[in-house]
Amino acid sequence: MPLGSLPGVDGPGTDSPTLLVTLTGPDRPGVTSRLLGACVAPSVVVLDIEQVLIRGRLVISVLLTMPRDDTGIRSALRSVATDLGMELDVSVGYGDDDARPPARLHVTVLGATLPPAAMAAIAGRIADNGANIDRIVRMASYPVTAVDLEVSGADPLTLRRALAAEAARQRVDVAVQPADINRHAQRLVVVDVDSTLVQGEVIEMLAAAAGCLPEVAAITAAAMRGELDFAASLRSRVGLLEGLDSRALDAVYESLTYAPGARTMVRALKRLGYRFALVSGGFTQVIDRIAADLGVHYAAANTLEIEDGRLTGRVRGPVLDRAGKA
Repeated sequence: MPLGSLPGVDGPGTDSPTLLVTLTGPDRPGVTSRLLGACVAPSVVVLDIEQVLIRGRLVISVLLTMPRDDTGIRSALRSVATDLGMELDVSVGYGDDDARPPARLHVTVLGATLPPAAMAAIAGRIADNGANIDRIVRMASYPVTAVDLEVSGADPLTLRRALAAEAARQRVDVAVQPADINRHAQRLVVVDVDSTLVQGEVIEMLAAAAGCLPEVAAITAAAMRGELDFAASLRSRVGLLEGLDSRALDAVYESLTYAPGARTMVRALKRLGYRFALVSGGFTQVIDRIAADLGVHYAAANTLEIEDGRLTGRVRGPVLDRAGKA
């Protein structure tokens, strides 16, 4: 928050001289401390500060109220820059940044890769809608790349439509959210597991271990055609697993492969304050381990009955079906 917006703190007027200091070069511990230490002078206060680090290269800018005599500050800054092997720029201007328009948005761009052409096209559509990009932050880098653009001055619905069309052309995903308090409220993401969060179907892997994959696949196909409801089809398929060594569940879990970007998605959204839930028609013996591995907050699934180290061919308790997921 700019100092001028705090009660009892007067920010610079548009005609008040200010000093913008920018230091660029290799990062190391203590750069920020030394830069600000060189700016100490009577009546000088920090109005704004921001720094960016990319591939070990630091760019840090500090906006200061103008001292009565900037000779001492300039000399101290040159000494720090020389000692650190960094480039220094000091410029005199007036006031702070112009007040941002009230319509502020976050535009999140995500793709397996983000080619410059795609980012240029997205930025172009933002500019075409009369908006400005105030800040860009990378949210994830592998196995997908995601960046968050803080945008001001655009109508949310108009920009969302424009970016949706451009995202389809560029083969990236784009989300537009208002930058209001609701963005930081408690939110829940609920995700299915089989063939969604992980590649493949757990029950088919168990069926392969039990030697009954064709029979299980046939029941699955009948359920997909609407000939069986999920609960009936699940009980029929689980019945074919009777006698399977429960260690097959460990083997199936160890062989699972997450869908591309799944781990990054969970990590990035948790950083933004989301809570995660896995809701699956699969089995707790596998789903709970996935939830623990990813740090997911909640998980719900069916539980296979096991006696004497072998599957009984039954499910314990009510079946979690499509209605249960809802």
